[in-house]
Amino acid sequence: MTINQIVQALLLDGVVMIENQITDDQCDRALAGIEWGMKNKTGRYQFHRQQTHEWFEEHPIFVELIEHPLVIGLCETFFGDGYHLICAEVTRNQKDNHYLPGTKKLHQDRPFFPKQPELADDIYNRIYGFTAQWACQDITPEIGPTGFMVGTHNSRQTFTNEDLKPESSFTNFFPKGSLILYDHRIWHCGVDNLTDTPRDLPQNCYSRLEIDKVQLKTLMPDGTEEYILCKGLMAVASDAMKKLLMPIE
Repeated sequence: MTINQIVQALLLDGVVMIENQITDDQCDRALAGIEWGMKNKTGRYQFHRQQTHEWFEEHPIFVELIEHPLVIGLCETFFGDGYHLICAEVTRNQKDNHYLPGTKKLHQDRPFFPKQPELADDIYNRIYGFTAQWACQDITPEIGPTGFMVGTHNSRQTFTNEDLKPESSFTNFFPKGSLILYDHRIWHCGVDNLTDTPRDLPQNCYSRLEIDKVQLKTLMPDGTEEYILCKGLMAVASDAMKKLLMPIE
Protein backbone atom coordinates (compact mmCIF):
# COMPACT_ATOMS: atom_id res chain seq x y z
CA MET A 1 0.00 0.00 0.00
CA THR A 2 1.14 3.54 -0.66
CA ILE A 3 1.25 6.18 2.06
CA ASN A 4 -1.84 7.78 0.54
CA GLN A 5 -3.75 4.49 0.57
CA ILE A 6 -2.82 3.89 4.20
CA VAL A 7 -3.87 7.42 5.14
CA GLN A 8 -7.20 7.01 3.39
CA ALA A 9 -7.81 3.65 5.10
CA LEU A 10 -7.06 5.16 8.51
CA LEU A 11 -9.31 8.12 7.85
CA LEU A 12 -12.15 5.83 6.74
CA ASP A 13 -11.86 2.87 9.15
CA GLY A 14 -9.58 4.06 11.95
CA VAL A 15 -7.39 0.94 11.56
CA VAL A 16 -5.36 -0.69 8.79
CA MET A 17 -2.98 -3.64 8.45
CA ILE A 18 -0.02 -3.69 6.05
CA GLU A 19 1.63 -7.07 5.59
CA ASN A 20 5.33 -7.90 5.11
CA GLN A 21 6.77 -4.77 6.73
CA ILE A 22 9.50 -6.44 8.80
CA THR A 23 11.59 -9.53 8.14
CA ASP A 24 11.60 -12.82 10.00
CA ASP A 25 14.97 -11.82 11.46
CA GLN A 26 13.54 -8.57 12.81
CA CYS A 27 10.58 -10.45 14.26
CA ASP A 28 12.86 -12.93 15.98
CA ARG A 29 15.07 -10.17 17.37
CA ALA A 30 12.04 -8.32 18.72
CA LEU A 31 10.71 -11.45 20.43
CA ALA A 32 14.14 -12.05 21.96
CA GLY A 33 14.18 -8.45 23.14
CA ILE A 34 10.77 -8.80 24.76
CA GLU A 35 11.92 -11.93 26.58
CA TRP A 36 15.00 -10.04 27.78
CA GLY A 37 12.91 -7.09 28.89
CA MET A 38 10.48 -9.24 30.84
CA LYS A 39 13.41 -10.79 32.74
CA ASN A 40 15.63 -7.75 33.21
CA LYS A 41 13.36 -4.72 33.42
CA THR A 42 10.48 -3.76 35.69
CA GLY A 43 7.14 -2.27 34.75
CA ARG A 44 3.86 -1.09 36.18
CA TYR A 45 2.38 -4.47 35.39
CA GLN A 46 3.86 -7.96 35.41
CA PHE A 47 3.93 -8.35 31.63
CA HIS A 48 4.21 -4.74 30.50
CA ARG A 49 7.45 -2.85 29.80
CA GLN A 50 7.82 0.74 28.60
CA GLN A 51 10.59 2.97 27.22
CA THR A 52 11.95 0.25 24.95
CA HIS A 53 14.05 2.84 23.08
CA GLU A 54 16.33 2.86 26.12
CA TRP A 55 17.26 -0.75 25.33
CA PHE A 56 19.11 0.49 22.23
CA GLU A 57 22.41 -1.10 23.20
CA GLU A 58 21.10 -4.54 24.16
CA HIS A 59 18.27 -4.74 21.61
CA PRO A 60 18.48 -2.08 18.88
CA ILE A 61 15.52 -3.68 17.08
CA PHE A 62 13.15 -1.52 19.10
CA VAL A 63 14.76 1.63 17.72
CA GLU A 64 14.43 0.14 14.22
CA LEU A 65 10.71 -0.31 14.76
CA ILE A 66 10.19 3.14 16.30
CA GLU A 67 11.87 4.94 13.39
CA HIS A 68 10.53 2.66 10.65
CA PRO A 69 10.37 4.77 7.45
CA LEU A 70 6.71 3.97 6.77
CA VAL A 71 5.68 5.11 10.23
CA ILE A 72 7.75 8.29 9.97
CA GLY A 73 6.16 8.96 6.58
CA LEU A 74 2.72 8.68 8.14
CA CYS A 75 3.70 11.07 10.94
CA GLU A 76 4.80 13.63 8.39
CA THR A 77 1.64 13.17 6.32
CA PHE A 78 -0.76 13.46 9.25
CA PHE A 79 1.08 15.93 11.47
CA GLY A 80 3.45 17.88 9.22
CA ASP A 81 6.58 18.84 11.13
CA GLY A 82 4.95 18.85 14.56
CA TYR A 83 5.02 15.30 15.93
CA HIS A 84 6.86 13.16 18.46
CA LEU A 85 6.93 9.77 20.23
CA ILE A 86 4.66 9.38 23.27
CA CYS A 87 4.89 5.65 24.04
CA ALA A 88 7.29 2.78 23.29
CA GLU A 89 6.24 -0.45 24.95
CA VAL A 90 5.94 -4.22 24.79
CA THR A 91 3.24 -6.41 26.28
CA ARG A 92 2.81 -10.14 26.84
CA ASN A 93 -0.50 -11.97 27.08
CA GLN A 94 -0.52 -15.55 28.28
CA LYS A 95 -3.25 -18.12 28.68
CA ASP A 96 -5.48 -16.99 31.54
CA ASN A 97 -3.08 -14.12 32.25
CA HIS A 98 -3.82 -10.91 30.34
CA TYR A 99 -1.21 -8.20 30.95
CA LEU A 100 -3.94 -5.67 31.78
CA PRO A 101 -7.43 -7.19 32.17
CA GLY A 102 -9.11 -3.78 31.98
CA THR A 103 -8.17 -3.45 28.31
CA LYS A 104 -10.43 -6.39 27.49
CA LYS A 105 -13.32 -3.92 27.72
CA LEU A 106 -13.99 -1.94 24.55
CA HIS A 107 -12.30 1.44 25.01
CA GLN A 108 -10.53 4.38 23.35
CA ASP A 109 -6.92 5.32 24.15
CA ARG A 110 -8.02 8.42 26.04
CA PRO A 111 -4.67 8.85 27.88
CA PHE A 112 -3.36 9.86 24.44
CA PHE A 113 -6.07 12.50 23.87
CA PRO A 114 -5.12 16.20 24.24
CA LYS A 115 -5.79 17.51 27.74
CA GLN A 116 -6.26 21.16 26.73
CA PRO A 117 -9.93 22.15 27.24
CA GLU A 118 -9.96 24.11 23.99
CA LEU A 119 -9.14 20.92 22.06
CA ALA A 120 -11.86 18.76 23.62
CA ASP A 121 -14.11 19.11 20.57
CA ASP A 122 -11.34 19.20 17.98
CA ILE A 123 -10.52 15.55 18.75
CA TYR A 124 -13.52 14.63 16.58
CA ASN A 125 -12.30 16.70 13.65
CA ARG A 126 -8.80 15.31 13.07
CA ILE A 127 -6.37 12.65 14.17
CA TYR A 128 -4.14 13.61 17.09
CA GLY A 129 -2.22 10.37 17.39
CA PHE A 130 -1.89 6.76 16.31
CA THR A 131 -0.34 3.48 17.42
CA ALA A 132 1.91 1.19 15.39
CA GLN A 133 1.65 -2.46 16.47
CA TRP A 134 4.15 -4.99 15.14
CA ALA A 135 3.06 -8.59 14.64
CA CYS A 136 6.29 -10.47 15.38
CA GLN A 137 4.46 -13.78 15.28
CA ASP A 138 1.27 -14.98 13.61
CA ILE A 139 -1.44 -13.45 15.77
CA THR A 140 -4.32 -15.84 15.24
CA PRO A 141 -7.83 -15.62 16.72
CA GLU A 142 -6.74 -18.15 19.35
CA ILE A 143 -3.63 -16.26 20.47
CA GLY A 144 -5.52 -13.03 21.11
CA PRO A 145 -5.43 -10.26 18.49
CA THR A 146 -6.67 -6.77 19.36
CA GLY A 147 -10.32 -6.36 18.41
CA PHE A 148 -11.15 -3.13 16.59
CA MET A 149 -14.62 -1.68 15.97
CA VAL A 150 -14.25 -0.22 12.50
CA GLY A 151 -15.29 3.38 11.87
CA THR A 152 -15.84 4.37 15.50
CA HIS A 153 -12.96 6.86 15.56
CA ASN A 154 -15.15 9.76 14.43
CA SER A 155 -18.09 8.94 16.70
CA ARG A 156 -19.14 10.70 19.87
CA GLN A 157 -21.00 7.55 20.90
CA THR A 158 -19.91 5.22 23.68
CA PHE A 159 -19.63 1.51 22.87
CA THR A 160 -19.44 -1.72 24.87
CA ASN A 161 -18.21 -5.22 24.04
CA GLU A 162 -21.73 -6.18 23.01
CA ASP A 163 -21.42 -3.74 20.09
CA LEU A 164 -18.36 -5.51 18.64
CA LYS A 165 -20.06 -7.71 16.04
CA PRO A 166 -18.31 -9.67 13.25
CA GLU A 167 -19.67 -7.26 10.65
CA SER A 168 -18.18 -4.24 12.45
CA SER A 169 -14.85 -5.73 13.56
CA PHE A 170 -11.47 -5.63 11.85
CA THR A 171 -9.46 -8.70 10.85
CA ASN A 172 -8.93 -11.32 13.55
CA PHE A 173 -5.65 -12.57 12.07
CA PHE A 174 -2.44 -10.54 11.81
CA PRO A 175 0.31 -12.42 9.90
CA LYS A 176 3.90 -12.37 11.17
CA GLY A 177 5.73 -9.31 9.84
CA SER A 178 2.61 -7.16 9.62
CA LEU A 179 2.20 -3.59 10.80
CA ILE A 180 -1.15 -2.68 12.35
CA LEU A 181 -1.89 1.02 12.59
CA TYR A 182 -4.82 2.51 14.46
CA ASP A 183 -6.20 5.91 15.39
CA HIS A 184 -6.24 6.45 19.16
CA ARG A 185 -9.94 7.35 18.92
CA ILE A 186 -11.07 3.98 17.58
CA TRP A 187 -12.88 1.71 20.04
CA HIS A 188 -10.91 -1.50 20.59
CA CYS A 189 -10.24 -4.21 23.15
CA GLY A 190 -7.87 -7.00 24.08
CA VAL A 191 -8.78 -10.63 23.48
CA ASP A 192 -7.94 -13.69 25.58
CA ASN A 193 -5.02 -15.88 24.59
CA LEU A 194 -6.35 -19.43 24.42
CA THR A 195 -3.02 -21.05 23.53
CA ASP A 196 0.10 -22.05 25.44
CA THR A 197 2.19 -19.63 23.32
CA PRO A 198 2.70 -16.11 24.76
CA ARG A 199 1.43 -13.30 22.57
CA ASP A 200 4.31 -10.81 22.63
CA LEU A 201 3.69 -7.45 21.01
CA PRO A 202 5.79 -4.28 20.53
CA GLN A 203 3.85 -1.10 19.94
CA ASN A 204 4.79 2.56 19.64
CA CYS A 205 2.60 5.64 19.74
CA TYR A 206 3.02 8.93 17.89
CA SER A 207 1.16 12.20 18.18
CA ARG A 208 0.93 15.90 17.55
CA LEU A 209 2.91 18.10 19.92
CA GLU A 210 -0.25 19.10 21.80
CA ILE A 211 -0.02 15.74 23.58
CA ASP A 212 2.61 15.19 26.27
CA LYS A 213 5.20 12.42 26.45
CA VAL A 214 2.60 10.45 28.46
CA GLN A 215 4.14 6.96 28.77
CA LEU A 216 7.78 7.89 28.28
CA LYS A 217 8.01 9.49 31.71
CA THR A 218 9.93 8.27 34.77
CA LEU A 219 8.45 8.14 38.26
CA MET A 220 10.43 10.48 40.53
CA PRO A 221 11.06 10.07 44.31
CA ASP A 222 8.47 12.75 45.13
CA GLY A 223 5.77 10.89 43.20
CA THR A 224 5.77 13.14 40.17
CA GLU A 225 6.60 11.94 36.66
CA GLU A 226 9.26 13.52 34.48
CA TYR A 227 10.45 12.94 30.93
CA ILE A 228 14.18 12.22 31.01
CA LEU A 229 15.90 12.37 27.65
CA CYS A 230 17.96 9.26 26.90
CA LYS A 231 21.31 10.96 26.26
CA GLY A 232 23.07 7.73 25.34
CA LEU A 233 20.66 7.09 22.49
CA MET A 234 20.63 10.74 21.43
CA ALA A 235 24.40 10.56 20.93
CA VAL A 236 24.03 7.90 18.24
CA ALA A 237 20.45 8.40 17.05
CA SER A 238 19.31 9.22 13.55
CA ASP A 239 17.76 12.60 12.84
CA ALA A 240 14.33 10.94 12.76
CA MET A 241 14.85 9.41 16.19
CA LYS A 242 16.17 12.65 17.67
CA LYS A 243 13.04 14.44 16.48
CA LEU A 244 10.80 11.79 18.03
CA LEU A 245 12.57 11.95 21.40
CA MET A 246 13.13 15.67 21.85
CA PRO A 247 11.14 17.12 24.77
CA ILE A 248 8.32 19.54 24.09
CA GLU A 249 9.38 23.12 24.73
